[in-house]
Amino acid sequence: MIAACTEARERGDWRAACAAARIDVAFTDAGPVAGLLAGFAPDLLRWHLPRSSSGNGALATGMRFLLAPDRPITPDTWVLVVRSPRWVTGTQRLTLEAARAGDLGEGLVFPFPPYLWDARRSAELPAAGGAARLRGAGAIDLWASAGWLIDHADARSWPRDGRAILDEADPWVAARTLRWIADRFRGWSFPVWADGHRPPSRCVRLEVAGERTGITRSLLDPPQPGMTPARPCLHPVLLRQPVEIELVARGLIPVRDVHPLVRAALFPDVPVDSGPPRRHAHEVRVRVRCGGEWHWVGLRGNHLDLLDHTGADRLREQALRAFGGSLAGCFRAESAWYGGEGAVPRGLIEHRRDLWRRMEHGGSRVVLAMLDAGLDPHIRDGQGRTLLHRIHLFDHEELLPRLLAEGLDVNAVSRRGWTPMCEALVHSAPAELLQALNAAGAYPQLSLTDPAEWAASPA
Repeated sequence: MIAACTEARERGDWRAACAAARIDVAFTDAGPVAGLLAGFAPDLLRWHLPRSSSGNGALATGMRFLLAPDRPITPDTWVLVVRSPRWVTGTQRLTLEAARAGDLGEGLVFPFPPYLWDARRSAELPAAGGAARLRGAGAIDLWASAGWLIDHADARSWPRDGRAILDEADPWVAARTLRWIADRFRGWSFPVWADGHRPPSRCVRLEVAGERTGITRSLLDPPQPGMTPARPCLHPVLLRQPVEIELVARGLIPVRDVHPLVRAALFPDVPVDSGPPRRHAHEVRVRVRCGGEWHWVGLRGNHLDLLDHTGADRLREQALRAFGGSLAGCFRAESAWYGGEGAVPRGLIEHRRDLWRRMEHGGSRVVLAMLDAGLDPHIRDGQGRTLLHRIHLFDHEELLPRLLAEGLDVNAVSRRGWTPMCEALVHSAPAELLQALNAAGAYPQLSLTDPAEWAASPA
């Protein structure tokens, strides 16, 4: 995705870049926002967008992100609005709109600084904050030492969500971000909130008055004449140091895996190819307890190799299984990996999650490329769902015929007992996909819209 977006952006084709980044463009006249689109890097935006708290890496849902000129915003200022997906478990496509700021509907909008979405400004990503992150009373003192007005006694009584902002945010980064949004929207008090729903009446707010900044948890939502009908809100991800700094420092990702524009801003002196080389041909190797010993199993794509077993071992295990015996550790892990009974080793679970995340965020193009490279089309996720069960996440026109040609069962059931059509109906899949599944013989038929009827056998 990054490579395709970069190539399109560098030749000046912002629509192709959006298509590569799985962003649907909801306007035809680009003239009023041409200046914003000139540097728009949709892959960079997708990289920085906040994720949901579900733990599956999905984008935060139901949110409006505002991409605006880097100057004071008036009702006549043209802006770009990015809408996030409706579902955590649904398609990860985004929608790009263009509108006058004064025409934005009421509700929260989350302004994004240009360095998070404009390739021309990406080098401005703030790499340095303040001291090491502290928690509890230490975090309150840290905010005060950074020049913030904060009521120590009141802050100690904040509920968990308010204290989390104090603990996780960097007060120096927060001060820069607050002044940026205050200058653009001519306001002085902004709520800090993490989703698209209206925040509670009492929430954390960052406030600025001249050279002073303050953080409070207030009931007040003061009128601010310079604001648009949509209320600008600060997302917590804008108040912390870039997460890539900690991930690289802790060895969780190598520098080469950081987005190129972010890498150039944060790690300009680190060679791209730095990091330990691969020592084996498998993407992942995991140790499994087997017969009182530790054995290695390796993964190449979705194919599991039992590295410490021979063909004779496999024949012996098959014979034992035929007579009612139990599988040894490695063969039990293999059976579980391909959808059988038993527990999948933790390392393999993490790899499977990563594999599905790559497909979910990359879209049909990535899935088709993986299939061409040898990915087992019969792969299942942790809930026993096949690619057909997840087809609503992708553009189905090319992928669905490919999966059917590969022999996938259009009526395979997940561990929940649902078929691909059940999943598509629950996730409000497009009518074209429902009709295509129906034509392929999927159950339940489109005439069965009551989930209570879905348990019946398709036969």
